[in-house]
Amino acid sequence: MWSVFKGTALFSLAAFLCIALTPPAQAKTISSRRDAAVSADEWKSVLGGENDAECSDLAVIFARGTFDKGNLGPWVGRPFYDALVAKAAGVKIAVQGVSAQDYPADLAGYVEDGGSESCAESLGRTVQEYVSRCTKSRVAIWGWSQGALCAHKSLGKLGDAESNVIALGVFGDPVGIWQDSIDFPAIPQGTELLIYCEKTTPDPLCANPLEDFPHDPVAFIDRLKDIWEEMDETHMNDAQRQAVKDIIVELPKQALAQVGHLATDVAEGHQRRWMLTPQHFWYGIDGKVSAAADDLVRVYKKAVSA
Repeated sequence: MWSVFKGTALFSLAAFLCIALTPPAQAKTISSRRDAAVSADEWKSVLGGENDAECSDLAVIFARGTFDKGNLGPWVGRPFYDALVAKAAGVKIAVQGVSAQDYPADLAGYVEDGGSESCAESLGRTVQEYVSRCTKSRVAIWGWSQGALCAHKSLGKLGDAESNVIALGVFGDPVGIWQDSIDFPAIPQGTELLIYCEKTTPDPLCANPLEDFPHDPVAFIDRLKDIWEEMDETHMNDAQRQAVKDIIVELPKQALAQVGHLATDVAEGHQRRWMLTPQHFWYGIDGKVSAAADDLVRVYKKAVSA
């Protein structure tokens, strides 16, 4: 499995580097202070009611995945931001991550809520506030991993802002392995669903896994840790390499704190919910974010020409 996984990474490296090295001046962005590796706060001036705040043509909000730092995270959110800036020539975009204060992106929110409820509340509230001040802006809601579940849930919390939402985009969406436990809101009419799932080297949260995991909960956690310790970091940036180190510590620690949930899920046949393997984290490296940026620009142009 790992030889296939590494081969896919090498095949897509050229595409990833093309995205990463493209000058961001190709798109007009609403500038604001942000950590270049893991965050974006480009809705801040509008949300803060600043007199010179500038509304965007396309307002994008992103919910990061479990264990991600900042409000975008290094694995998918930040690479997607870079890809979108490179692709959206002539479009004034503003990207915002869901508040890290409202949404800690921890394992508890994932396994206890099936995607953090506080994330969904924050995302919906933030979209409503932005649209109340920028009534003509088109909005795209995005998420990866637990953030994808948050994005789905937020659709029921948009109020009148729902009509401004042109796209729901999800990477590694676990909704299929949670929908027997959670009633997710329907996709609103006029909102296009954009889905990206790694199937060549399967992402267990949205495709059938290649490897069986132990049924003993502690052995299950140990296997996950071993996989991450064997991870090839060759094609990662510095923020992603640091994230691997953090996951090797945080994943077993947080999983052991939820071992009762894990035991129940294994007994009920829901162990895929816990298979947070590296394949699930690869969307910012394998070219999927570039395809997603292209798709979002297409949806935006269709919306403005309608």
